[in-house]
Amino acid sequence: MSATKGAAANVRSWRVDQIRRNVVTLALIGCLVATASVVGVFGGPDIRDQAIMAPDRSLVSPGSYSIFLWAPIYLGLIGYTVHQWLPSQQDSPRHRGLGWIVTAAMLLTLGLALSVQSSELALSLVLLGLLLGVLLLSLRWLNHWSAATRLEGTLVDTPLGLFLGWTGFTALTHTAAVLSEQSIDWLGAGGFVWALVGLGVLVIGGCVVCSTDRGRIAVALAIVWGLGFILIERLIGQPMSLPAAAVTALAGFLVLITAGSRRHRIDHSYRRALRARQTAALPPLDLAEDEDPWDDER
Repeated sequence: MSATKGAAANVRSWRVDQIRRNVVTLALIGCLVATASVVGVFGGPDIRDQAIMAPDRSLVSPGSYSIFLWAPIYLGLIGYTVHQWLPSQQDSPRHRGLGWIVTAAMLLTLGLALSVQSSELALSLVLLGLLLGVLLLSLRWLNHWSAATRLEGTLVDTPLGLFLGWTGFTALTHTAAVLSEQSIDWLGAGGFVWALVGLGVLVIGGCVVCSTDRGRIAVALAIVWGLGFILIERLIGQPMSLPAAAVTALAGFLVLITAGSRRHRIDHSYRRALRARQTAALPPLDLAEDEDPWDDER
């Protein structure tokens, strides 16, 4: 009884920030173990063998190697988890809210992987929509609390940007695959028309997101990574479609140029403001001190 009371008192003594850091760490461990499970590391079925993951499922289905982007995303999440444990980040207002958002995103990712593995397609669409909403919330938080150092930007903003970009891309490809699996063709428009609509939504959403803060390059890179594998499949895979490949290439260009243009404009404005401050700090020129040499001769 005394041991139970002691444990309860110890839990009550924890600070909220300490609880948050522990929860993020546990969520990451669970997500890593579950991911290893769904790809068959422990001997179970491999999620990559599911029919819904096949590159020929729709005109916007990418090649199977595209999922390797999860490797840098998970490495980034590990870096984020380590970063939040640094003493300087213990009471960081940025991590105080962001940690719970990232935890929710990792748990939703876990549920999404398990639902796809078990062919619960309707549930997977719901979880994918929730995951996209949570990651958009994380972007809003990142824009509100900008990174204080370049290291923080690398360990926090970059992996979450990749995570968001890849989730937005997956929302397009997975939805198209599910609709193709169910043979759903609203209005009888055909697969190419709906591929155009989906790519258009992805481009508009991606450009809006990439136009925030200094330009979310990581978001753009994740989207372009996926679009590159769609392009390859439409050129040399099945179903082959040169028009779909051309539109996919244009979509990747628009997203990438939007993020790069935003970054260039912000950096240029920063350099101009810096030069203005440096110029303002210089002492004023006193032209009266320059004597005219002809005055002595006169």
